[in-house]
Amino acid sequence: MSGLRRARLAEPLLQLLAIAVVAALSAGAPAWWLPAMLGLAIVWPPAVAWRPLAGLAVLRTYLVWVLPWLLATVVYLRLLHACGHTVAPQPALVELAAHGLSAPGAWATILLVVGLAPVAEEILFRGYLYTGLATVLPVPAAQTGTAALFGLAHGLDHALPIAALGLLFGWLRHRHAALLPAMFAHALHNGITVLLALVWPGHLDLLFPR
Repeated sequence: MSGLRRARLAEPLLQLLAIAVVAALSAGAPAWWLPAMLGLAIVWPPAVAWRPLAGLAVLRTYLVWVLPWLLATVVYLRLLHACGHTVAPQPALVELAAHGLSAPGAWATILLVVGLAPVAEEILFRGYLYTGLATVLPVPAAQTGTAALFGLAHGLDHALPIAALGLLFGWLRHRHAALLPAMFAHALHNGITVLLALVWPGHLDLLFPR
């Protein structure tokens, strides 16, 4: 590895080490980990621009992506169910679908899922992690590796569909050379997911066979 490449890799590695320390200190609790991640990004930002938002371009790309992704996810969940492994929806969605906005902590859950989580997760995965991997790997490999870790971070049952979303977020980050497009797509997807849980609770039974 050349001296220049080693120098480019040093800062992302140190940033990932700082993230590991933050995660260890917060013991994985979102109430502490997410604000800590945002604070770290302000003090020591990843080496990628935040803008442009590219809102209309992101929206078009997401709308083209989401229907094939949804169909593939339904097939994936039903195949697992047919093989004797039933995947349950995320507990937060079950709670919102069952009780709506009257669920305990509903507004805090919505803020976390639609606001804080997309920002913090994109900083971590498409900001720090992808930036580090892209210094030593070709872009497709860096995107695939980042997406795979993103999916696994959400649990084995949901890893494959969420990794596919991670590929979309990674493509947007690379296409626009910025974090905001990936954050916007992530927040948009989570927002639509939460909205469906609130206005059409029965869709969870269609997505997740029992």
